[in-house]
Amino acid sequence: MKTLGSRGICALTLSLIALADVCVILNIPVLRQVLGFALLTLLPGFLLIQILRITRNPLEKVLFLIGLSIAFLMFIPLLMNFGYPALGISRPISVLPMTVTISLILAGLSLAAYMKGSFDFQITAADFGTLVDRITTPQVIGAALILVLGILGALFIRVYDDSIFSLLSMLSIVIAVVLIVASRKVPERFYPLFILVIAIALQYSRTLASPNLSGDDVHYELYFADVVKLSGFWDPHYMISDISHNDYFGMLSVAFLPNVYSILLNIDTVLVYELIIPIIFAFVPIGLYQIFKTQIKLSSRSAFLSVFFFMSFYVFFYEIPRQEIAELFLVLVAVLIMNQYLPESKKAALLILFIGGMVVSHYATSYIFLFYLAAMLIASTVIASRNRQKASRPPISVTLAVLAVFITFGWYMFASGGAPYNAFLTFGSHTVNAVSAELFSGISDPRVAGAVGGGISSLPLTHALAYYWFIATEVLIAVGLVFMTWRRKELKTNTSFLLFSLAGFFILLCAIPLPSLAVAVTPERAFGLVLLFLAPCCVLAVQGIADVTSNRLRVNKDAALKLRHIALICVLVPYFLFNYGFIWEITEHPSNYAFFPSQTQHDRVLEYSDYANQSWSYVVLGPVPIEGVYASRWLSNSMGQSPIYIDATHSDVIAYGHISPDSIIKITPWALNKSLGTAYVYLGAANVQRGTVNLGMGGEESRISSFRALSNGNRVYSNGLAEVNYYS
Repeated sequence: MKTLGSRGICALTLSLIALADVCVILNIPVLRQVLGFALLTLLPGFLLIQILRITRNPLEKVLFLIGLSIAFLMFIPLLMNFGYPALGISRPISVLPMTVTISLILAGLSLAAYMKGSFDFQITAADFGTLVDRITTPQVIGAALILVLGILGALFIRVYDDSIFSLLSMLSIVIAVVLIVASRKVPERFYPLFILVIAIALQYSRTLASPNLSGDDVHYELYFADVVKLSGFWDPHYMISDISHNDYFGMLSVAFLPNVYSILLNIDTVLVYELIIPIIFAFVPIGLYQIFKTQIKLSSRSAFLSVFFFMSFYVFFYEIPRQEIAELFLVLVAVLIMNQYLPESKKAALLILFIGGMVVSHYATSYIFLFYLAAMLIASTVIASRNRQKASRPPISVTLAVLAVFITFGWYMFASGGAPYNAFLTFGSHTVNAVSAELFSGISDPRVAGAVGGGISSLPLTHALAYYWFIATEVLIAVGLVFMTWRRKELKTNTSFLLFSLAGFFILLCAIPLPSLAVAVTPERAFGLVLLFLAPCCVLAVQGIADVTSNRLRVNKDAALKLRHIALICVLVPYFLFNYGFIWEITEHPSNYAFFPSQTQHDRVLEYSDYANQSWSYVVLGPVPIEGVYASRWLSNSMGQSPIYIDATHSDVIAYGHISPDSIIKITPWALNKSLGTAYVYLGAANVQRGTVNLGMGGEESRISSFRALSNGNRVYSNGLAEVNYYS
């Protein structure tokens, strides 16, 4: 039997590195992209784990592998960025410097692992045979089918404007969940695979539905990433006049991570956001599964369902790459804090690295984490004091907490002229003012009001039902949290996890009496972040209610188990189908899932409006039509020094035309009667089709048609779905 020992593994890694270099130098299609992606995403973390001998838990090993690799791809370019100009290399963020540097470091790590004896395992032919046998099992084939349907659904929408395969993809996910809940046909060893596949399928069903990106923040991320890519250097002091967007440029998840993949794999940055970031983000649910299973002592099935509930919330498929990367590091930090078996020195080193990765990825996530950290330290001290005993070792040391604060505020005061730090000060001041002005004065923001039942009576039946379902799950979360707290000893709940959950619930409670606190972070994104640690509460509540009902009815054990399964399916499956638009698509847009839709893409309002990413279909976010891309590129070649007026929903013009945000003026109420001077006015698909512009105030009343750009001025560009008017 042939084996691949320590020397063979080292030789294999060195050969793969050399082959990847050849693919980059000769630009060999497909192989450059596939091999390059695999090596960049897996090899740095694999080598570091072998050298450090971090953990023997397979799932934790995979999580740390991904986290270490992503941190490697952000911090190594950072060192290159500041070190190489002193050596005369003016463009360190370019293909040759990055190829040579990353290859040499990986080769050095391979040799270090070999010399240290870290490759102390063997790979035999029997191992490959076992792998092949597992790949051909019905469970793996079923998981692959979910992924294929998710991709097909996106491509059918992209090419044929048909949502049939997207609907089938969601049904396949529901079938998998029902089988896992109600049968034993899916062994628990396959649960992580199904979580990973479902996460990627849900992400791809949105990102691949258009050749362009969807959302608002992602377009600014694309613009700032391209600034670094075009210049080959990241200037930490680069700023634009609109300070509210400078914080994007201070994030290495924007400046470096997408560019490493884009430059070395020779693919467009848009494809990095559409193809690669979703795969990285898919490991967040894997990390949550590990936490739920080990720290609350949930069964594998309950842990799976808790993760499914987390993925069911619609923010999961939003394109906010920097927040997605930060969430990965946040979950890794939580795994480490709750890990009781790692040596303290290795644990502290990894915590510093992952906290640093989170800090340089997304400022809002980092600030929320600091709140979690403060709550954890205070609660640990109070618990120890009430027990009248010496404080046991806290889940995280005061020294490490202070270091986390210094890393956070030190970086945010350094990057982009301190824009992230200024954003924090503005947010803090805004919150303090809100306490006196808004506390229990009524909920004015429609997104916060909707979360607690406001405005439901005016909605259509299925939409009102969805809102009631959402509110019911919020109540279940509260009930489950009380249940988890009350029975924490019986459940053997990790104290750190309980404190994370309580702190997250406190954030949600603050959003009700202080609506502008939630709006400052955006309520849906804040809810998505706290759901990281609150998702199991919903499952625990459903199980608890089902068990109490079974006891009252005095049913036997088998019937009680069936009642629990039915209750879980009846709560979680509709929640998923509502969030992903399945029910609304079926009931309101039947023409969208015919094989020959009655409308063409050109006739539909494709761009999002108001606060919701609305489009012609409920199962796809409003994508940027290709006509909008053409118009923005025409503008970038023709505008000169003239400013451009756009409405509140067209940040895409910045990204695809690579037009500086300094040249952009948002159409606001104060600008309605303002003399334009010499300027362009960009009108996207929604503007052209509706004959209105959106002032970004929320609600249809924010759409006005009196803006002079709609009736005056010279139309200098039009492609049927986007227009440019010029004023001189």
